[in-house]
Amino acid sequence: MKEEMTRESPAKRPSRNRDKLLKAARRLFAERGYAETGTEDIVREAGVTRGALYHQFADKQDLFRAVLEEMLPEIGQRLFDETMARIAHDRDDLQVGAQVLLGIYTDPEVRRLFLIEGPAVLGLSDWRALQAPLSTLFLDHALQHLVDEGFIAAGEMRAVNELLSGALQQAALGIAAADAPEAARAGYAAGLDRLIGGLMKGRA
Repeated sequence: MKEEMTRESPAKRPSRNRDKLLKAARRLFAERGYAETGTEDIVREAGVTRGALYHQFADKQDLFRAVLEEMLPEIGQRLFDETMARIAHDRDDLQVGAQVLLGIYTDPEVRRLFLIEGPAVLGLSDWRALQAPLSTLFLDHALQHLVDEGFIAAGEMRAVNELLSGALQQAALGIAAADAPEAARAGYAAGLDRLIGGLMKGRA
C-alpha cells in the first residue's frame, strides 16, 4: 500500500516525450494562442504520436496547465535573481521585487501564456490558485524583512501579504488586458510603489 501511495503516475515521470511535448506546446500556445493550437499541431511539432501525448497528459488543457507549472519556477528564479541584483538592503526586497515582477509580466511569452491565456483556459479561480504560491513566497520572504526591521508588526504580516497579493494579481490582469502593456505596467508600478512606501515611512 505504501508503495502504491508513493509511486508517481506515468504522467508525472520525466521523459523525453514529455519534454518534447511541453516545449512544442509552449512555443505554439505562445505564438498562436490556446484556442488556435490543436493537439495535432503539438504532436507534429514535438515529433511524437497522439498516443504519447495522451500517455503524458489527460487532454490539451492538462498540457497547458503543465506548461504554466513549468513556467512558475522560471519566473520565481528570475524574480529572485533580478531583485537580488538591484537591492542594497534586505528591506528593499519588497519594493524592488514588486517592480521586477511587474516587469516580468510584460515579457511577451509570460503575458500571453500566464496572464492572458491562463485565466481564460483554466478559469480565474484555478488560475489564482495556480499562481498564488509565487506571490505568497515572494511576499512572505520580503515582508519578513520588514517585520525584522520593525516596519510592520508580526501580527500584521498575514493581512498585509494577502492585500499585496491581491494588488499584484490585479496588476497582472490589468497588464494582460491593456493595449499598451508597458504603460499599464508603469501605472501599476507607481501605485504599488506608493502603497509599499507607506509601509516603510516609519518604524512600528
